[in-house]
Amino acid sequence: MPSASDTTVIVCSRNRADMLADALAAISTTSPPEIEVLVVDSASDTDDTRQVALERNAHYARSGKGLSIARNVGITTAARPIVVFTDDDCLPSPGWIEHLLSGFDSESVAAVTGRMLDHTVSADTPYARPRRYDAPLSGLDAGHGAVMAFRREVLLRLGGFDDVMGAGQRLAGAEDLDIFIRILRAGATIVHDGACVVTHANTRVGEAYVHLHHGYGLGLGALVGKWLRLDFLFGVRVFWTLLRRSLARIARAKRGGRASPQDRALITGVFEGIREARAIPLLGERFVPAWSPDGLPTLRADGVSDE
Repeated sequence: MPSASDTTVIVCSRNRADMLADALAAISTTSPPEIEVLVVDSASDTDDTRQVALERNAHYARSGKGLSIARNVGITTAARPIVVFTDDDCLPSPGWIEHLLSGFDSESVAAVTGRMLDHTVSADTPYARPRRYDAPLSGLDAGHGAVMAFRREVLLRLGGFDDVMGAGQRLAGAEDLDIFIRILRAGATIVHDGACVVTHANTRVGEAYVHLHHGYGLGLGALVGKWLRLDFLFGVRVFWTLLRRSLARIARAKRGGRASPQDRALITGVFEGIREARAIPLLGERFVPAWSPDGLPTLRADGVSDE
């Protein structure tokens, strides 16, 4: 089983220095001192992200805009065999690293995930989900991008996260589900440990919250569209599973006989994402960007870019 000295915690951040400072402080107080912490600056507009990282004794790298692009820079920059991802708006609970590492109980386990708890939800809220995931379709339930650990060599072998998907891109979601599915299709196992908890601060309200859900929908639609092209029957299963769950959630949450604006935005985004995914080139199981990501620098060992 890997140890804390085998682990790099990667936090990707863009223009949220205050949140990043809180996240790094929480990581410092809840994690073994042997871990390495790497901040990947996803093309922030100021130097604040770098300053916060250096003040908190974290390693620093800079990437182009986009969460998947930043994560991939983190994967290639880190040198330790286990990489752990959490978000700059999340605060991990004590023992989170130990819980994640304990999940790597065999060589077949390629990833371990934990529980993301919204700041409005009590930790005592009943919570139960399977511990082990082996079937590709179960990647839809295997975890959340806010708290996930991987064997770095597996991510490198699979080509990392899909650059076209995730926050910061138009198809602004489902990149975490996509990598889970790809890992499971490669024959590996994912473990989920609900005792590993990070608390997420939801900062979006009003139209920003609706826009967030539209982006999630676009990402989910792209996920469906990708797998319809790569493995049609599997893609149909992914589509039906997501659609059935979305409609069931909308039915439960309806007020006055109407779906909420964010639910309508999500469903609309799904169908738009499916349509848009048809035109994006594929290389293996990843989309190929039709653009060159802005600001992708050559990184030196000291974390300074050559831009």
